[in-house]
Amino acid sequence: MGARSRSAPSVCFAMANANRGKPCSSRVCCMGFDQALRRGYTVRSGEAPVNEPSGPSRRPRALRDGSVRFRAMERTSTPLAGLRVVEQAGWAGAFAGRLLADGGADVVRVIPPGGDGLEREPPFFGESGVSIQSTWYNAGKRLVELDLASAEGWDLLAGADLLIEDWIAGDAPFDGDALREAFPSLVRLSVTPMGHEGPWAGLAVNDLVATALCGAASITGTPETPPLTGYGNQTAHTVGLYAACCALGGVRLRDSSGKGCHIDLSSHETLTANTEQMLMQWFFPDGGRWTTQIAQRQGSLHWSGGYELYPDRDGNGLMVTPSLGLIDKLIPWLEETDSAGNLTDREEFPDLIALVKQMPHVMSVLREWTAKNEADDLFMEAQRRRLPFGAVWPVSKVVATPQIEARGYFQEREVEGYGSVPFPGRPLTTDADGPAPGPPARVEEASWGARPDLEAVPGEPSAAKPLAGLRVLDFTHVLAGPFGTRVLADLGADVIKVGTAARNAGANTLNHPYYLSWNRNKRNICLDMRREEARELARRLAGKCDAIVDNFSAGVLARWGLSREGLAETAPGVTVVAMGGMGNSGPWRDFVTFAPTIHAITGLSYLT
Repeated sequence: MGARSRSAPSVCFAMANANRGKPCSSRVCCMGFDQALRRGYTVRSGEAPVNEPSGPSRRPRALRDGSVRFRAMERTSTPLAGLRVVEQAGWAGAFAGRLLADGGADVVRVIPPGGDGLEREPPFFGESGVSIQSTWYNAGKRLVELDLASAEGWDLLAGADLLIEDWIAGDAPFDGDALREAFPSLVRLSVTPMGHEGPWAGLAVNDLVATALCGAASITGTPETPPLTGYGNQTAHTVGLYAACCALGGVRLRDSSGKGCHIDLSSHETLTANTEQMLMQWFFPDGGRWTTQIAQRQGSLHWSGGYELYPDRDGNGLMVTPSLGLIDKLIPWLEETDSAGNLTDREEFPDLIALVKQMPHVMSVLREWTAKNEADDLFMEAQRRRLPFGAVWPVSKVVATPQIEARGYFQEREVEGYGSVPFPGRPLTTDADGPAPGPPARVEEASWGARPDLEAVPGEPSAAKPLAGLRVLDFTHVLAGPFGTRVLADLGADVIKVGTAARNAGANTLNHPYYLSWNRNKRNICLDMRREEARELARRLAGKCDAIVDNFSAGVLARWGLSREGLAETAPGVTVVAMGGMGNSGPWRDFVTFAPTIHAITGLSYLT
């Protein structure tokens, strides 16, 4: 499907700002999961001046939030502490609940009298009958067998902030109106295949069917092969991340108004919004190198023509790309190995534009070069030269990398009914984290105890803009970052997209369909961050924002004085979200990665 990096700036930012005013640094490693939301199709570029919006004046952010979640966070040091969630849903809803539990929410998964379908899903731990998938999706949760329609079920809902369910229209255990009347402050999130309205409202689908219906399968494989589906529950992960973002937006709206709400999330609409070049080519048929409004099937070749998987001399795969450093790094490297061919001919290729126009030829040179070498050697040397190559690895190799080990991603935990296993940790971390969630705990009964009164939140959230009043300084580029911050903008946050002079080319230019697709509903400013006055302006903007999001290599924001430490005095309440491909720690922290790089080195390309 092209470049779809799996990271979560949106949910990470929303976690940190569920108790706004308590600053933290959030670090998202792209060796994780998918991203985020859609609404309308407008890009607000060059609207009101960035320095001050119309309306009431805004003071620099400070530690002043007195909401219940902020007070709970002070006590327990987890971003979503105090948030009570009841969950009764399949894969997508379960993943949303897992993300909230990762952030410190108290999530109770209610198993109906007929049992939990997730617990019957293979593979299992040895011969134990304990589902590996169910154990992972339910990490950090309490599991209780309960009929939600019973008195005990209603008692549980009475103390909850959020209900996550996937009841298809007509199959709910009780009437929605009765639920609203009984629990007027409850936020209800319905995550269903097609939403609760329309002719397909009752349709039931699995991951394969969902992939086909949203159009994603139509651009996989080649014209000569059957369509493919991504390995694992990719649709559930995409929808689950959307669901978590919507849930936190709904809770913020409830905290502001005192009234609950019902969020009707269509998995189909969510997935359709994530089809990248499909939508871009459809809405901008004359906007790029493509020649047709319908995106074509071209195997592992990226829609831009500049990323592809090639076999090495042993048959192992390597993702190669000339998208970065072609003239100053990649061609000189090819020359060193006598593999540049005619790419060094300055008459034929006088500049970068001439090379880009002959991209198929450039890629053929790289294909032949790869076939003479070993993928792992080329991968490591490319990264040493700051080139975003990626070796195509199986999962067994992925989990044994020094990066995974250095970041402590796996920890020994006891799985009930089986024993000790290396258990995966959070896909994101913050400096407000408590201990990483472990396998779920099965309990006989679940209760919440006393429920504190909720206090008002800043801004003026509404049903159309539940994140109104939050402001984000967006330093991200290409896809994963802009897509994540687009979620926040779609939900009403004031997102200021900062373009940098060094990256103002290709898909990062203001009039490119790619830029327009992933930066809608944002305001825009372009800064030359090589100049001190630009860096000073960025620091002043940061003082008027709730969060900064970037997907640069580790250390870039710090050099500009925009890290948490650099802003400690001028913007003590700001949250900084760093979503570099490898995270901000470990021996590979400085690796250069684009989405196809991540696909390769996480095992996704190998398994697709």
